[in-house]
Amino acid sequence: MIKNLVGRMGAKEFFLAAFLGLVATNSALGVITATRSKSGGRQLSLPAYGDTSKWGRYFRQLQDTTATSWYKEIIYYSYRSAFSRGVVTARFTITPDGRFHNPQILSNTSNEPMANAVVRAIRKTWKQPFPAEVVTLAPTGLVIVQTFRYWAYDPTNYGWASSYPQLLVRRNPEIGGAYNLDIRKYFDLTRFRYQSRIIQAVPAGRSGVALR
Repeated sequence: MIKNLVGRMGAKEFFLAAFLGLVATNSALGVITATRSKSGGRQLSLPAYGDTSKWGRYFRQLQDTTATSWYKEIIYYSYRSAFSRGVVTARFTITPDGRFHNPQILSNTSNEPMANAVVRAIRKTWKQPFPAEVVTLAPTGLVIVQTFRYWAYDPTNYGWASSYPQLLVRRNPEIGGAYNLDIRKYFDLTRFRYQSRIIQAVPAGRSGVALR
């Protein structure tokens, strides 16, 4: 039967169809893939919002809780007038026990108070131990690069790709309470002051970033 099918479709078409079927199956099962980052590390694929795999859920909760910690740092512990518009990009390491290490500022188009607030927020973020599946993928931890935008909307990451912490602060994202909040139905996202997203995740030990 397969030989007849190959005969009708042609060898190239058959193997292309088989490949696409395999990709679709992996996607449905939540298989985690990886690509090479510019630094040579094995960058993990960033899951789309709604991904129900262990990695997908952990990734979203990590992004949301870090963003919410940043929002609280600005709203409750600082004067907002101290911050200028712009984007801070930070890198930090999180070990399998959920602890955050060595926050570093990679770039900053805002000002120094905002960079300091980002560092404090990362250090205060709720600890999130790795699920078993993530431990297998990154046994020594993850190096995360995340952006924190203040009055600098990123139109290339509309909706789910980013966290809007002002909407999450009362929804307990650390336990998944904000998982089904479809903000695009109710809000014009360009009007929000605060936006944050993870742009890279690399297993620790492959990127040359030391723990402190």
